[in-house]
Amino acid sequence: MNQAILDDPLLSLDERLGRVSWPSMREIEVPSIGTRDCLLMCAGFEDRAIEPLRRVCERQRAGFSLGLISYLPKQTENSSEEMRSIAQKAGFNVTEFVYDREKPSGMGEELWNFSRVFDRVFVDISGMSRLLIVQILVALIVEQNLPISIIYGEAEEYSPSEEKFERDNKSDDRQSALSYLSSGIFEIAATPELSSVSMLGEALRLVAFPSFDPAQLTNLIQELQPTYTEFIHGTPPAQSNKWRTQAIRRLNKRVLDELQDTKSHEASTLDYTDTLEILLSIYARRSMFDRLVVSPTGSKMQAVAVGLFRSVLHDIQIVYPTPQIFDKPAEYTLGLRQLYQLDLPTGAISDVIKSVEADEDDSHQPPH
Repeated sequence: MNQAILDDPLLSLDERLGRVSWPSMREIEVPSIGTRDCLLMCAGFEDRAIEPLRRVCERQRAGFSLGLISYLPKQTENSSEEMRSIAQKAGFNVTEFVYDREKPSGMGEELWNFSRVFDRVFVDISGMSRLLIVQILVALIVEQNLPISIIYGEAEEYSPSEEKFERDNKSDDRQSALSYLSSGIFEIAATPELSSVSMLGEALRLVAFPSFDPAQLTNLIQELQPTYTEFIHGTPPAQSNKWRTQAIRRLNKRVLDELQDTKSHEASTLDYTDTLEILLSIYARRSMFDRLVVSPTGSKMQAVAVGLFRSVLHDIQIVYPTPQIFDKPAEYTLGLRQLYQLDLPTGAISDVIKSVEADEDDSHQPPH
């Protein structure tokens, strides 16, 4: 980032964040993790949750430290035992953490305390909850200027298939929409570290990502009762998955049609900069007037964008409709099509935060 941009007092915090040179994701076969680095990953139930670790071990790239996160409530299909065995056989230093999805507060800080002694932290989001992705990024970026690399595994197949969806939804007369990913909502989670007291009592503007689990959006609307809503509809990169954007609109049609004062956007489910640009645009237009609440129910890379957004703009509140049960986890996604790495510009983000803090300090100085 140009230093002149940082020194320009006329630029707002979101404008400075928007002018960061955001890097592109790059395709990799296996992450190159050094002996003084650490890898954070979750023991999820998808193939792509365990494949990166398996590849690292096959290439005999050992010697780093592994932060292995297991979920509560326990899902029998989760791969914690298998991942633990792979890591131990490879001679990794393994530190285990438990992430209670029903009590998620504080996990970001706990992982920061673990990772801060390493040269670089690799965060494999392939098997992570969207809320956990945001918690980790906010904690790591806010608390330290540590190099961070995101590892993301794009699945080979995503549920449901187009044929199954069309079979299930031949008619739009169904009283309640089907949910393909999970059943029920435990609660709308709002952790203290991702909360905001900014403009309490003002009109609430909810930014949400419709998904194949319409119960998430329904519960968000019922619980929050937003005055305004903005929806970011995901557009998959693969041509074979393009149908999913309109299918999700169709699945959430009942809720979408009942709302007034709504605005819709489309953003890539893979290119995080699409979502980040939309979030910054909404912030520029409405943050002076509305209380902004964001719920990262879209893709995992869209959750990365939300995490980067919230790590700098602290007047944004993050909420998340926590699913109760994951139905048919073996069908959630299949395989791993491509592995990606994103090296975050943490130095530039830190400079943005410091530049605004310096502006605030100057504004409090007595005149000469």
